[in-house]
Amino acid sequence: MDQPSKMENLQFAQGILRELRQKSEADGEKLLTYLIDMAYLEASDRIRAHWVGNHEPESRRAKG
Repeated sequence: MDQPSKMENLQFAQGILRELRQKSEADGEKLLTYLIDMAYLEASDRIRAHWVGNHEPESRRAKG
């Protein structure tokens, strides 16, 4: 059985966090919703950074 990639793990975590956020918000848990939202945004930022890093032109990657 293949190990999931880092991107797959981030996307899985993002999806779970989205669901947890919706449930905590529906239950009126404001602080918990906020904390889950911060984790969701962090996962989203890491996914975006990974995607951008893998889709930059070679000339830009070499400089950074």
